[in-house]
Amino acid sequence: MGLRIYFGRSAENELHPGEDVAITAFRGPVPENAFLACPPGFCAAKDTAPSPVFNIPVDRLEVYWNEIVELEPRLTPVETEPHHHGSVYIQHSALFRFPDVITVEFVTLAPDRSSLTIYSRSRYGRSDFGVNRRRVLRWLSRLQRMVGPAD
Repeated sequence: MGLRIYFGRSAENELHPGEDVAITAFRGPVPENAFLACPPGFCAAKDTAPSPVFNIPVDRLEVYWNEIVELEPRLTPVETEPHHHGSVYIQHSALFRFPDVITVEFVTLAPDRSSLTIYSRSRYGRSDFGVNRRRVLRWLSRLQRMVGPAD
């Protein structure tokens, strides 16, 4: 398995059979090797970070999001659900190529207001040394700079 992870073989760029990636199905608590950001009142899990609310339609938010993830190294889209406004990615760590699974769901709050949920978690191990938290906060910060001030 170690060699497969290191070289990023296709098995580690796919979801495992039966692997649940729906954020709304997640009840928590959020594990130590994960980080979850949600708009207020959206997620059932406890210990989530607030996700910003943007004054743009959800379709435009998705366009900005795609610009951000296109710049990410070692990031592979593994499942896209356009009718649910969501995507799933696997990003490998730089040194050991350990895979993290990232689920993103876009949320329509009103015709011109949107937000997103991001659930980033390590596939292996009990601790991620804050990697998932830093990733999600970095992406949200970039998104806020691109879109403009959020509520």
